[in-house]
Amino acid sequence: MNSSWPTLYRSTRRESAKTEYARSTSGQGVHMTMTIDRKDLELSLLRTFLAVVQHGSMGRTAAAVARTQPAVSQQMLRLEKVIGRKLFYRSRGGVKLTSHGELLVTYANRAVDLNEEALARLREESASGPVRLGVSEQTALAGLTPALKRFQRIHPDVELKLIVGSPGKLEFLLTQGELDFVISDPTRIAGLPVIEWRSRLAWLAGTDFSADPLKILPLVLCESTNWWRDKILSALRRAGWEWRVVFESASLDATLAALDSGLGVSALLPETVRNPGICEVKAAGLPVLPEARFGMFRSPTAPNRARVMMEAALAASIQAATDNRLAHSAEGSACPSDENRLQVAIGLQELSGAQL
Repeated sequence: MNSSWPTLYRSTRRESAKTEYARSTSGQGVHMTMTIDRKDLELSLLRTFLAVVQHGSMGRTAAAVARTQPAVSQQMLRLEKVIGRKLFYRSRGGVKLTSHGELLVTYANRAVDLNEEALARLREESASGPVRLGVSEQTALAGLTPALKRFQRIHPDVELKLIVGSPGKLEFLLTQGELDFVISDPTRIAGLPVIEWRSRLAWLAGTDFSADPLKILPLVLCESTNWWRDKILSALRRAGWEWRVVFESASLDATLAALDSGLGVSALLPETVRNPGICEVKAAGLPVLPEARFGMFRSPTAPNRARVMMEAALAASIQAATDNRLAHSAEGSACPSDENRLQVAIGLQELSGAQL
């Protein structure tokens, strides 16, 4: 073997280091041996680890990353063996991070982001210039924020501007050329979306909340979700539920705070919730909720490199959100239609072939 290879070779194969130490017991030396796995951290393991952190359980993660649950669990066992520490402990409805798991989250994100940044720079995929994105409030919190932060770290010369508003305002800004992209309800934006997908709504409440069919249901509403409000109330009416609106706000953050405090129940997108004090209400006899439709619309102006790369990043984030929905579907809700999968797939194929 070439003498310049050993360092690289050692970093890619499994190594074990044996540390021996002695202590005296009644004057006799007792030797003990501890074996430590010296294998480097693998990006594939770190990505799966971050997926488990995001989805909160091995089962949901398995559905999201298109693997079996035993395969995901085995990957996490391998990661724990490399580190030599427990990363998760079982909790009600999933897994929680240990202190070492919480510490690894920061390093895992940095490692994955640095890998993506290095590949983008080495492949000369850097971009510059302004990109303006308009989204509705619930969409802004539905997994897009991490994707946008990651995009800015990889492309620091891109001037990203995010505008949160109503569908009417966003459509006006798009037609006036003041926005490059809009993500909103496709029934309320003129034209055809580049990508269209559906996300399920879920009944959400504080962990201590209990819905009683014999009592009036305390309902928490968010004005930014008015576009599916009538469908929610119709579903309750058909199921024979009586309700009373106990809280209503134009702010999604205020709505989530009301749920966390136990004021009532609301119908929202599960991916908008990052508060551990809010969970999905399943076994209360509440009606099945309709799906929310979303579409990504592109400005008719000529694209530049920054816009093309942002569009690809948004498509990847949308795909991840769709995978998250599939994960929840595996635990009891209806699976997405073939049409929905086709719409996303066609959009991603178009983006992958985009040329400047």
